[in-house]
Amino acid sequence: MMLTDTRHSTGMRRRLMLEWLALVAVLTLLSTALAFWQNLPGIRDVNRRAYDLSMQAVHSPPASRNIVIITIDDASIDALGYWPWRRSVHAALLDHLHGARAVALDLILSAPHPTHPQDDRILAEAIGRHGRVVLPEVLSPDGRYRITPIPSLAQAAAALGRIDTSPGHDGVLRTVELRRTPQNGSPPLPHLIVALARMSGQDAAVERTRAIPPDTASFIRFIDPVPGYTLYPYAAVLNGLVPEAAFRDRIVLVGAWASGLGDQLPTPMGGMTAGVEILATALQNLQDDLWIRISPAWITALAGLGLILPVCLGLGVLSPRRGLACALAACVLFLAANALLLQWAGYWLPPAGILAALILAYPLWSWRSQEASLSHIDAELERLSIPSTSADPGSDLAMHARAGPDTLPERAVRLHQAVTRLKQATQAQEETLSFLSHDMRSPQNAILAIIELRRQAPERWAEGAVLAHIEQQSRTTLDLVDHIVQLGRAESAPLNRHPVYLDDLIQECCDRRWPKAEQRAIALRFEARHPDAMADIDAELMSRAIGNLLDNALLYTPERGIVECTLDTDGRFWRIHVQDTGPGIPPDQMKRLFARFQRLPGDAGKPAGSGLGLAFVKAVAQRHGGQASCVSTPGQGARFTISIPVQAH
Repeated sequence: MMLTDTRHSTGMRRRLMLEWLALVAVLTLLSTALAFWQNLPGIRDVNRRAYDLSMQAVHSPPASRNIVIITIDDASIDALGYWPWRRSVHAALLDHLHGARAVALDLILSAPHPTHPQDDRILAEAIGRHGRVVLPEVLSPDGRYRITPIPSLAQAAAALGRIDTSPGHDGVLRTVELRRTPQNGSPPLPHLIVALARMSGQDAAVERTRAIPPDTASFIRFIDPVPGYTLYPYAAVLNGLVPEAAFRDRIVLVGAWASGLGDQLPTPMGGMTAGVEILATALQNLQDDLWIRISPAWITALAGLGLILPVCLGLGVLSPRRGLACALAACVLFLAANALLLQWAGYWLPPAGILAALILAYPLWSWRSQEASLSHIDAELERLSIPSTSADPGSDLAMHARAGPDTLPERAVRLHQAVTRLKQATQAQEETLSFLSHDMRSPQNAILAIIELRRQAPERWAEGAVLAHIEQQSRTTLDLVDHIVQLGRAESAPLNRHPVYLDDLIQECCDRRWPKAEQRAIALRFEARHPDAMADIDAELMSRAIGNLLDNALLYTPERGIVECTLDTDGRFWRIHVQDTGPGIPPDQMKRLFARFQRLPGDAGKPAGSGLGLAFVKAVAQRHGGQASCVSTPGQGARFTISIPVQAH
């Protein structure tokens, strides 16, 4: 038995180790796959949402004081008239910005002015006089079309730069492409902020852009909106209300700010942001190298592995509650570390794959360890011969087991039955040891004592008397052994079931005891209220159980008394009653009436029995899916009942 138990225990540990290794492998593959397949729709959306939340959570850098925005705002439109203004107005504005290091006009000037064509020449001359003006161009999303300023303005400008944007699928602008390659294969076109950096002499920033491959998205770190960039209304600058010193050695961006005018784009910071402000933010990212670096897939995969292994180790050695806490703590730790990495190093790991693995770790391990444990429990229950639940249909256990034969509640019921049996077996073992140490030894001690007396005084103890005493004590011992064997069979041996007419079985039991009843003038009666009652039972065990009740009734019923045996039903159970007219049973003895070795007190000349007869009756009833019970009033006899389920004919 110990070798078998050790083998089962080793098998269980091996199964759990294999399940643990499988869990690590599955989670690692999942995290790695999602790290490399970040463009899957669901994973992409989770990563983008996580990125936006991270950007909002970390501290944003302050706006650069070297970048100034001249806003075409509502007040300027009120002052200068309806938009669009004449291009000569823009030329006049440029004459106020000669001290600026570079100027970007965030205006699409791709067609000659329809009513004042001379204004194009005036603006071109102003751009030429300034010498450091950058004009925007647009490359279509497919790279096929390029929208540039009219030739006179393009030739006058110091440089051209793209201002096209590439929002994500959700419409949120997070990135900018510093260089894009047209479809026709011509050299990559720089972004407007690159042209501004080159124009303002920021060679180091321009050099950094060469290390970024063309058509690669650079993630923008957005600045703190409070206080934000320095803003000057267009009309105020044009009317000389802002001194030219305010623009000296600064980069100036001129763009739309008014309601409904120009481009307004959503950003990770929430709300809508003017296109010219996004240009300023991207320019500051280029100048100060503030770009957010997105972790390569292989680094994300390694980071996931570094978190998954400790979590799986924790799940393997900790309790379920602490294992859950370990998995949740790993998620929080990863998010906090990712936020700190973003704050201090500008580095961000897409979290979807890692979080998916960490979140799934606990339920997957719970599922697989539970399956392994339940498989082990099933094997143990099979060894203990615990069948599918047969609990009382009205009990809580049976109600839980209705979910199905392979469910956890059903296994819990069977485990409960196994534990109950083990407790009963332990109790029975203790009681049996006590019984063997006293009741079984007493007849043997009596035999040894009479033999010793015979040896010491043979003249006082005749051989016949000695043999009679030995015979009596030996029969007592054999009866006790027989009772123990029968009880053990009733509790655990397979039942030999077959259909039996109950009235015939009960009548036969009564007939066997009729002579004993006649000796004491006891009326032994049987009433079959259901003569066709049939049940699928072990006839031998049931006959012995009914016989035990009849024997007890005859033993405790006084001479000329009555013992009645009846058979009836409540629709669910057949009920076999044995009623005596004896002294009854005291209330304090009713609780342990059917317990092993519980003896009822005998009258004078009626010694107490072995205490196994009623335990046998209870075991037989329960093995047949029923129960044994007793109702008694002291002085008015007792009625014992065996209930067994009604079976179809």
